[in-house]
Amino acid sequence: MSGPDGRTGPPTLDGLLAEQARATPDRAALVLPFLGGFRTTSYARLDRRVDAVAAGLQAAGLEPGMRAALLVPPTEDFFVLAFALLRLRAVPVLVDPGIGRDNVKDCLGSMAPEAFLGVTKAHLARRVLRWAPTAHLSVVVGPGSTAWRAGSRGTTRTLGQVEQTGRGLLPVSPPTRPEGDPAAILFTSGSTGPPKGVEQGEEQLLAQAASITRLYHLTPDDVSLSTFPPFALFGPVIGMTTVVPRMDATRPASVKPGRVTQAANRYGATVMFGSPALLDTVSRGGQPMPTLRRVISAGAPVPRSVQRRTLALLTPGVQIFTPYGATEALPIASIGSTELFTLPEDAICVGRPVPGVQVALIRVTEDPIPTLSPTDLVADGETGEVVVTGPVVSPAYADRPHATAAAKTDWEGRVAHRTGDLASRDAEGRLWFAGRKVHVVQTADGPLYSVPCEEVFNRHPQVRRSALVAVGQEPVLVVELEPGVTASPATTAELLALGAEQTRTAGITDVRYHPALPVDIRHNSKIDRAALAIWAAR
Repeated sequence: MSGPDGRTGPPTLDGLLAEQARATPDRAALVLPFLGGFRTTSYARLDRRVDAVAAGLQAAGLEPGMRAALLVPPTEDFFVLAFALLRLRAVPVLVDPGIGRDNVKDCLGSMAPEAFLGVTKAHLARRVLRWAPTAHLSVVVGPGSTAWRAGSRGTTRTLGQVEQTGRGLLPVSPPTRPEGDPAAILFTSGSTGPPKGVEQGEEQLLAQAASITRLYHLTPDDVSLSTFPPFALFGPVIGMTTVVPRMDATRPASVKPGRVTQAANRYGATVMFGSPALLDTVSRGGQPMPTLRRVISAGAPVPRSVQRRTLALLTPGVQIFTPYGATEALPIASIGSTELFTLPEDAICVGRPVPGVQVALIRVTEDPIPTLSPTDLVADGETGEVVVTGPVVSPAYADRPHATAAAKTDWEGRVAHRTGDLASRDAEGRLWFAGRKVHVVQTADGPLYSVPCEEVFNRHPQVRRSALVAVGQEPVLVVELEPGVTASPATTAELLALGAEQTRTAGITDVRYHPALPVDIRHNSKIDRAALAIWAAR
C-alpha cells in the first residue's frame, strides 16, 4: 500500500485512513453530535485535519516514540488527535477517565507522558491533582480552550493554534516508528485489579481490525453506530461511516434509549457496537431499529433476556454477536445469537476461537509459566485458565515487567496471553465461560465457579443479575431483582429450589438482596464482586 505521502510500505492505521480519503474523499467518515444536532465529517476533511495537526504537533516538539496522554471525548477532535499521533509515530495513551481520579493519576504517573492533550476539564484536573507532571507539551481541546490558554502559564497551546501552524508546514512526512515501540497504550478497566497499560503494536491493532472485519463481514458500505470510543477508531480504518450517538461514553448504562435508536434510524446504521449494559437500557426503550443487520456486544456476558429484548427491536433474521476477548487480546472467540439460543440456558457459551487465534486451557495456578508445555493443559470438559496466541495478542504491559511475566508465556515460540479467565471446552470446540480466577469461591466441598453458578439463578424471571461471593468459606449469592420487584421469602424459596436442581449450586443456601450491584465504569457490565464480598461480610 502507499502511505499518506504517496510512499509505499507496510500498512499503517493512519495510512489506511489516508487511502480512504484519496479513494472516496466526499464519503462520510464521521457523524458526531454537534450543538443541538449532528455534523458529518468527510474522509477528505478528516485526513486534512489529521495532516495539519500532525505537522503542528511535530513543530511543537512531538517526536516518534513519545507518549501522549489523550483525554478527549469522542468528538471530531478525538479522532483527529488519535490519528495525528499515529501519523507522527507517537504513542497515544488512552485512559478511561471513568476509572476514578486516583486511578487516572496512577495510570498517567506510571506512563510518564511527555505530552498531555485534553479538554479543559482534564487540564483542570491535571493542575489540581498533579496529573502527568512529566508532560512538557500541553494542548487544550474544545470549548473554553482559548480562555484556558489565556489563563495558563508555560507553553500550553490550543488545538486550533496547533492546527493553524501545521497548515503552513504541509505536507507532513510520516517518520519511522522506533523499533520495538508500541503504536498505542490502552489501559484495562481495572475491574479485577489496578488498571494496567497494554502495549498495542501497529501489527496487533491492524490484526484486530482485520479480524473484526472478516468475522462480522464489515465493508465500507456499512454504517457503524459505535458507543465505545476505542472501537469507534476502527471505523475510519475499515472505511465505514461511524455514527456516535449523543451520550456520555463513560456511563453507557445511563444512556437515553431514544438517542441511540434515533441516531441508528436517522443515519441508517447497519451495525451497532454496545456494551451489555447499554443494550439492556436501549432494549427497555422498545423503539425498533430496522436498518441494523448485526449487533456486536462485548465487555461482559450478555444475558439472554437482554439479547431477546434487543432482537425484538430488529428485523427478523438479524443476529447479536458476542465476541469474547480482553484489552490484551481481542477477539478471541465469538458466537451468534442463533446458535446460542440452541444451547443450555444455565451457562455462558462464548463460542469457538476465531480464525487465526489458538486457545489452550491450562491448569489453574498463580505461578508464572515461562513456557507452555503439554503438562499444563487440561482435558476437554475440565475447567482451566484461557490462554491465547495469535496476531491479535499484545506483547506486554507497559513498564510492568512483573505483570508481563505473570500474564505472558511462550507457546511454541509465540507470545501467548494468560487471560485470568476460566472456561471449559465442549466436544464441538466451543468455550464455556466460568468467570475469573480471582472470583472462584473456595468451599470445604471444593471450588465454585462464579458465572456457571450465577447463571442457574439468573433464569428466575425476577432476577436481573446475581453475583456469587465468599464470606469466609461460605458461598453467598447476592441478587439484584428486576426494577419494581421487591424481595420476599417466596422469591428466596424459589431461588433456593432452582439451586437445588443443580449439583454445582446445591450448596448455596445464603441469598441476599442488593438494590444495584456495583459494576465497572467502562462497560457498566462487569460486576464488582470484591466490593460485594465486603458488603456481604458486613
